[in-house]
Amino acid sequence: MFPDHGHRRIAVASPDDIATARRIAAERADGVLPVDEAARLDRLVTMVADHALGRPDGTILIARMRSGAGVECLAYDRDPATAALTPLTPDGGLPALDAVLESVRGEADRFHVHATPGIGLALLARVLRPGADDAPPADALAQAGAVTVERSGGDAARGGPFIDHWFVSCAPARGSDGPCGIALMVDGDTAADAGPAEPPVKTDAGSSAEEGKGQGATQIPPPTMMTPAVLRQMEAVVAATVPGLPAPVVVNAIRRDLKGRPELGLSHDRTLTRIGRSAAAVLRFDAGAVDYTALGTLAGAVVRRQEITALGARWAMIGFNPLAPASVHLRWAAGEHVVLYTGGCARLPALFIHRDLHRVEPTLAALVLLRDGAVSDDDHTVLVLRNCGDGLPANAV
Repeated sequence: MFPDHGHRRIAVASPDDIATARRIAAERADGVLPVDEAARLDRLVTMVADHALGRPDGTILIARMRSGAGVECLAYDRDPATAALTPLTPDGGLPALDAVLESVRGEADRFHVHATPGIGLALLARVLRPGADDAPPADALAQAGAVTVERSGGDAARGGPFIDHWFVSCAPARGSDGPCGIALMVDGDTAADAGPAEPPVKTDAGSSAEEGKGQGATQIPPPTMMTPAVLRQMEAVVAATVPGLPAPVVVNAIRRDLKGRPELGLSHDRTLTRIGRSAAAVLRFDAGAVDYTALGTLAGAVVRRQEITALGARWAMIGFNPLAPASVHLRWAAGEHVVLYTGGCARLPALFIHRDLHRVEPTLAALVLLRDGAVSDDDHTVLVLRNCGDGLPANAV
């Protein structure tokens, strides 16, 4: 099942698609926004979808905010006629927009827009429930933003449930230790991607299950598949870890916890050598450095103004190495970013620099990266973390 905080993507090619976007927005608003705010969201989504209609690859994405603060609407196009936005004030504040987008900005509690000349426009608009705030605290260590979409055809094309997952948590200073944070990201293949079952184990009494006709051979159970229940437990483990615990230790804590929970169906897998072909990454960060451990094909990098330092990734599985998995320790300074992304995207850190996303709100930056960096039809998650040590708000002007 696709999560409510995942972004439902609608290619807007006809008035029927506008109606679909409005229906999805109403579903996401149910139980989150009161009547007046839900009506405002409907007006906003209608205008955004109408703006996307007729533009090349005009697309709208709608999700319930993971924090529960409200509902967000994202949109992008690939219009080669896109021009640079012109600031209305000398300090680079509010850009000049057309009448439709000005109306969208008037309806939204949070609005950001980014234009890449000759490439396209991307925007973020949020409607918040009364009293809610989506801005990071003034003393926030990092600001996070993510976009998650599923492949065309959903569960039927995937052959199993949606598994891509992300989680970010920050902890305040404790004693002599400064504030720190942790991020989890999972790129989860499912039953259709897991490949054939493992071959039988040969023993002294027989060469295989077929050769020994069942005598002297032990059939290895099929690999455990990643499931939403396993995802929830992984997040619970990460959320409960002591602040400052090294990333490799967190990964091992995940392994130990999963093996000790028979209700998850992992008791037959003594080493947890496979959970489908899922990849997991844990990133521990503080104000000046990141520690990264990845098991699988999850890619990422620390992105500076004109420099990229790749985060180490390992072609392995959760539990593949009985010892603590390798990790990488990198410095990151105020205003710098970490970009993590699942399969089906390419060169996103370089694209981050080329699109000049250093001062762009992280969710909108992730949207631009997804628009321009996806290379295949797949489940995609792009996570952007910005070091907030400079005290400057991210914007998209």
